[in-house]
Amino acid sequence: MAKQLGNILSTITFAVLLLLCLSFVAIRVFGLGTFIVTGGSMEPGIQKGSLVLVQPVSPSVITVGDVITFEHYDQTTTHRVITITQGAQGLIFSTKGDANVVADPEDKTFAGHVGIVRGALPIAGYVAASMQAYWRLLLTLIAAITFFACASVLVFRKEPSPAAMSKPAQLKSLQPVRVTADPDEAWRAHIAWLESARRRSAMVA
Repeated sequence: MAKQLGNILSTITFAVLLLLCLSFVAIRVFGLGTFIVTGGSMEPGIQKGSLVLVQPVSPSVITVGDVITFEHYDQTTTHRVITITQGAQGLIFSTKGDANVVADPEDKTFAGHVGIVRGALPIAGYVAASMQAYWRLLLTLIAAITFFACASVLVFRKEPSPAAMSKPAQLKSLQPVRVTADPDEAWRAHIAWLESARRRSAMVA
């Protein structure tokens, strides 16, 4: 049971880390940025605490109804475009939060790129903020879980019974060497051994 629990915890930890890594790589590959929504001006479409995925685009690409992210009063704001007009300085955008009664007080012009929202992940902003604030504690916790899971597998695993272990190969019994005190018999045995060795050598050749 302990071994199965350790395997499950290790698998879950690895899957979470792999998912986070793949998500981070995918966001960077597609050139997206991430922002945490701290207000409720875009509810219910984009809830407070969501993580929005923003792609930098040219202002000419923006159309009415798009949700864009921009700097407003020294803070990052995500609002919907309600009108677009042509001015002397270029395109002029009027924005408004979906939950707000009135539009934003100032129109915007963008000299460079502006961020268009490509997606929003509810609650993920809270998770990202917590990871940014407590990432050292989180990494320590993940490392501790992985360590104890692996340790439990080693400590509580079942050792193989002695009966299940393979028996060592039995040593072949050595034939006793007969020693004789008769010189003639010893000489005859020596001659026989030489003759046997000669025949073996002839067979090998």
